[in-house]
Amino acid sequence: MEVMYLMKNNKLLLLGCAVMLATSSIAFAHVEAEFFLPQVADPSAMTIDGDEGDWGWYDRSFAFTPEHFYDASGNDGYTKEDFDFALFMAWSQPPDNRLWGFYRVQDDTLTVVEEDPKRWWADDNLQLTLDIDHSGGDFLGVNLDHVNTGQRYHIRILPLPGQAVFFNSLIEQIDLPSILWNQDIFEGEQTEVVITEWTLSPAGASNGSLNVSYTVEWAMETYDITQPTKEESVRHIFAADQVVHLGPRPNDADTGPFNHRLIPIGSDEQQDQKGDFMPDFYTLACEDCPNAGTMGGTGATAVEDNSWGRIKNHMQSQLR
Repeated sequence: MEVMYLMKNNKLLLLGCAVMLATSSIAFAHVEAEFFLPQVADPSAMTIDGDEGDWGWYDRSFAFTPEHFYDASGNDGYTKEDFDFALFMAWSQPPDNRLWGFYRVQDDTLTVVEEDPKRWWADDNLQLTLDIDHSGGDFLGVNLDHVNTGQRYHIRILPLPGQAVFFNSLIEQIDLPSILWNQDIFEGEQTEVVITEWTLSPAGASNGSLNVSYTVEWAMETYDITQPTKEESVRHIFAADQVVHLGPRPNDADTGPFNHRLIPIGSDEQQDQKGDFMPDFYTLACEDCPNAGTMGGTGATAVEDNSWGRIKNHMQSQLR
């Protein structure tokens, strides 16, 4: 069937119409960017080490690559020879219950100038915003009511000792250091909220190094509501057939801040401020997966017949 062929083979799978939850009042997408978020086949087989080897189960048709972004910087001349990347993202069901990611970059010039994480937005980094319960709203403000509904991270390699790789940049808006508990490093200690590792080649590369490659891999807890402490916050529970807001933005800073800032096609620059402007991601169940470590499943993550049936049911329910 032609539709199935396109669903299984397009590089990035865009839904033809907005996906909605069967059991939620949160209904419609707010921008035109709609993607699939596949399920991790077996979290127990994954190791956070910055190596792509344990992502063999991941169907590369779900990967984000430069072809799926537009350059919002207004600067001319962006090419893959200058800055090339692939971004994988996936979810896992309880008891693991995390958002997983892998980011691989080939860059002609590495820019990591800033020592203060509050200025990492000016370096080469991956900005990742989350409105994981799809509630929308403005989360970039000076009050706790703003910053508790969404998260914004600047993810950068080569942090100084004691600095996080996943920097919660909402601290730039509100003077409340306790909200940094949802980084990978908080008060000098590794947290369980974000587990991450990065690699860099050639070894010893640093700011200004030419023709470098690097990776960042992570598994992170996500929260519907973030409060000044983890104990007060409300953790998100992943399941199939959800719609979540995620806003990836690779930034390449060869000739200064925002030399190239790349936004998913169909999304909006304001995804780093408002949940309503982030792309929608549909949590797609893994077919016949081993999941939490039990063996016997195929681990398939492509859009199978059963998955496509669920998607059609959601589309039809929206039109009723």
